[in-house]
Amino acid sequence: MKNNYLSVLGLTLLLSNFAFSQKNEKYNGDLAYQKTIYLTGMHSEQSAIKEFGKLYRLNDSNSFTPQKETSDEAGFIHQRFQQYYKGIKIEFGTVITHKKEGNVVHVNGELYNAEDLNLTPSLSAEVAFQKAINFINAQEYLWNDPVASQAMDYKKPSGELVILPLVNKGEVRLAYKFDIYAKQPIARDEVFVDAATGEILYKNPIIKHVNHLVSDDEIELAAKKFEKVALNKENALFTPFVAGTAATRYSGSRTIETTQTGPNSFILDENARGNGNGMVTYNCQSTQSYPSTNFTDNDNNWTAAEYNNAAKDDAALEAHWGAEKTYDFWKNIFNRNSFDDEGAKIKSYVHYGSGYNNAFWNGSVMTYGDGSSMNALTSIDVCGHEIGHAICTYTSNLAYQNQSGAMNEGLSDIWGACIEQYGRNGNLNAPVDTVNPGTQGVWKVGEDITTGGLRSMSYPRTKGDPDTFKGQYYITTADDGSCTPSSGNDNCGVHTNSGVLNHWFYIVTAGKSGTNNAPAASGGPFAYNVTGIGMAKSSQITYYAERDYLTANATFMDMRNATIAVASSIYCATSPEVQAVTKAWKAVNVGADYVAYANDISLKSITGGNVSVACGATYNPSIIIENAGTNTITSVTVTYNVDGGANSTINWTGNLSNCAVQSIAIPVSGLTRGTHVLNVTSTIASDGNATNNTKSILILVNDAGSPNVINTFNTATNALISIDGNGKTNAVWQRGAIGKTLLTNALAGSNVYATKLTGNYPDSATSYLVSQCYNLTNLTNPTVSFDMAFDLESNWDIIYFEYSTDNGTSWNVLGTSSDPTWYNSSRLPDGTDCFNCIGKQWTGDFNTAPTGGNGMNGNKRKYIHELSSLGAPANAIFRFTFISDEASNQEGVMIDNFVIEGTLSSNATNELEDFLIYPNPTGGKLTISLPTSEKVSVDLFDLRGRKVYQSNFESEGTMFTKDLDLTSIQSGVYIINVKTEGKEISKRVIIE
Repeated sequence: MKNNYLSVLGLTLLLSNFAFSQKNEKYNGDLAYQKTIYLTGMHSEQSAIKEFGKLYRLNDSNSFTPQKETSDEAGFIHQRFQQYYKGIKIEFGTVITHKKEGNVVHVNGELYNAEDLNLTPSLSAEVAFQKAINFINAQEYLWNDPVASQAMDYKKPSGELVILPLVNKGEVRLAYKFDIYAKQPIARDEVFVDAATGEILYKNPIIKHVNHLVSDDEIELAAKKFEKVALNKENALFTPFVAGTAATRYSGSRTIETTQTGPNSFILDENARGNGNGMVTYNCQSTQSYPSTNFTDNDNNWTAAEYNNAAKDDAALEAHWGAEKTYDFWKNIFNRNSFDDEGAKIKSYVHYGSGYNNAFWNGSVMTYGDGSSMNALTSIDVCGHEIGHAICTYTSNLAYQNQSGAMNEGLSDIWGACIEQYGRNGNLNAPVDTVNPGTQGVWKVGEDITTGGLRSMSYPRTKGDPDTFKGQYYITTADDGSCTPSSGNDNCGVHTNSGVLNHWFYIVTAGKSGTNNAPAASGGPFAYNVTGIGMAKSSQITYYAERDYLTANATFMDMRNATIAVASSIYCATSPEVQAVTKAWKAVNVGADYVAYANDISLKSITGGNVSVACGATYNPSIIIENAGTNTITSVTVTYNVDGGANSTINWTGNLSNCAVQSIAIPVSGLTRGTHVLNVTSTIASDGNATNNTKSILILVNDAGSPNVINTFNTATNALISIDGNGKTNAVWQRGAIGKTLLTNALAGSNVYATKLTGNYPDSATSYLVSQCYNLTNLTNPTVSFDMAFDLESNWDIIYFEYSTDNGTSWNVLGTSSDPTWYNSSRLPDGTDCFNCIGKQWTGDFNTAPTGGNGMNGNKRKYIHELSSLGAPANAIFRFTFISDEASNQEGVMIDNFVIEGTLSSNATNELEDFLIYPNPTGGKLTISLPTSEKVSVDLFDLRGRKVYQSNFESEGTMFTKDLDLTSIQSGVYIINVKTEGKEISKRVIIE
């Protein structure tokens, strides 16, 4: 993709880490692996990613496809993007933009430079697949079982060609990626085979086992397809869910939701949650298959006498209830709709195998064994843990090796503990575990299925796991030493080293004091004393870090930085929450201890910018400042300017305590029509952190246009509003003299509007060029016309023309491709191309664009369309809508000589000379005067076209004069229509 993206303002980049010594860096396990930049000025996602890509020296062959977008309580919108190089996916390549009030202010991620990589495979996919099969060496594979394959929505892999970073070597390789599902012995792995040599580069386990917790992140499967097969929904007729009572195996008597299938028949299936998908629990009947066999009950009272039997059928009741509570936790606490956030059904299979000593998530469903050396593995924390891996897949997708794999496991333990506390107690008031080795079950993993549990979060070393990074029991990984990840070494200790993250979570939640066992090489051991913030806050901070900040190969240091960033944005840089998060990381030997700024003012936001296109709309911006230091602030200097002009100053005085906020109005007036940038900076004496002092917003100003007056765009007074699809930047349309190979100006000094005056337009862009507001009530046979030339990637990048009659609230496309001298394409998306097409647009290369130009500007020609179909709106606005796709760009579009034309009513024209309205602007009382002896009708409309006032008057004599009282009407801009003698007059009125 060619990203020719110019920033609206000069960039000020504050780099948290950077290096240009080599194209792809090796790990340093003591540091953050992700890179981060902070931005000032106006930035779209595209311009921010372009700046971030400079840290990796990326060329224009790299492209970025948007993935999941999320938001948080602090007002940030987080957008993940997947990296591609020349159309080939780069595994792990992820960049995350963090946007507030329309501007990207922060970017982090991990990208890779594949510029020197040979992208032509030496091996065929078939040969690579055989090497993957030889490596797995299973007795039987799922694709040989059509019924099971259909149930799991699984097909024999054909191989995806990807670019795989070998992060511990600082290399990238071209590889085939295969999803290999083995039935005997059961395993599911993503296997990466070098496309040049056949070497097995990386195996990513998908199936998780809970007895020794060989867990991993799952693949993103569309589990909803499985529902039709497993539930046989086409042939089954279910009644609405009903509430039943279940004697669960580990959690006592609980209410569960079931489905009644007959007069005396209930099954463990409910469709109330997850967009009607809910959850279902099936009986494998001691087989290693996935049947659709239901557990049934005759009265919906699932008692211990019936189900606490030798078959351990009450384990199914525990699994079903646990799945419901897991869904409820994610929905009620974080408003997450099932593990994929799209309402996927949670499916549980109980009694898998004979004495099977595992539980796992296979990428689609939960599978539970009855256990042999341990009890049935359906406890609620096991359920929460395994589905936690699905959460990881659909958020950060942490690589299952080294430090990132340890965090993958640790996060699942954290969610298991939170779900156990929430499910069994209905709250997140987790108790403190004060006595070693701990007595509170919530802080143990799997305590219901084996004596003492599998792991401890409050005292990890009691289970042989580290409670300190690089401390006792810590297993050296490839990130921080020498280790080659494999199943034999637990992918370099992912389950053992999860103790580091587990212990951090316990400390930040419950609080703890003591001395860690950090090695002397790290400066340890360290004494610590942390006051906990409770599970509600700690789980929120952890989840947002996992969802919005982490990428596949994140380190413990990346997790530290992410949790501090989340806590700072939600609370305050010096808040107890940030202090606890930071001190807890120091307690486990990750990063420095908390140090507060004594003096720090933070400009949190600018609000009130006018982001509509309504004519004459008011704009009243204000800022929010926050005391991010420990000392009280008594004075703040605020400087601001518009479009980089002369600064104005506001001196605020008062008493701003730690973490307190203050709103300050910014007086802005007299702006001309067009797009303006308001820049604001807040400063104090001895500010310890100047990176959070400056912000900018876009202000849009529109006014009324004059019919029959051509806008040549030659002077600054001819400027129009140009706005990108995010509503906050204007980085595509530019006014001036165009200088391109195909789109050129022949007349010196003649300006146009173009999608970039030089160079190609950007990829992944949506941008609008907006006209003035036109009153069409007095025009007969109105038309719109303009000169245009274009050079667009045919059937991928397009432009079309829209209108609004409600001041920009809603827009409609003007015309069709069958109209003369109008659109040249009627294409719609067909699954192959034209994905942006709407069935009426301009698209195509310069040399195939419609002919008929004037000879000076290539294929520039006049386009014209009637406007009578709009009716006679008093306030019509028009805009050019430009859309480009993710890759490949050309010279773009140029527009000139825009005009709304028509014949003005002669009666209206004569009357306008004698019609008077005053004062205008008015405080609410005004007088209208016009020569007439007939009845007069007066209507007042707001800029949305709604009538807010109407009266009819009798005229006395030949001159009508009337005082109107509009003081009850809200201040703003209105259109007054006066009708008499079959004639109509409209004028704009400003009520202050």
